[in-house]
Amino acid sequence: MRERAEAVLGDILFDMWHIDMRNDIGLRREKLFGSRINMAARDLLVLLYEIEARMNIQLDKGSIINGNFDTFDHIVELICNALS
Repeated sequence: MRERAEAVLGDILFDMWHIDMRNDIGLRREKLFGSRINMAARDLLVLLYEIEARMNIQLDKGSIINGNFDTFDHIVELICNALS
């Protein structure tokens, strides 16, 4: 389940924003709003909708509001929780 979540999220980030989490594992712990990745708020909204559409899931909105939609690794955890 985690491998699928990582693959789908990695594909979305690469396809839409050319962010390659596969070749730079260190980016997985970086904040998406941070200076290394520098995504805009609207990008995170698009990312949320794209994840939910591609995986046919609903991510926990409470976790998102509490700031857990901020890094690749945290988003993978949210996806895994939605799939379980």
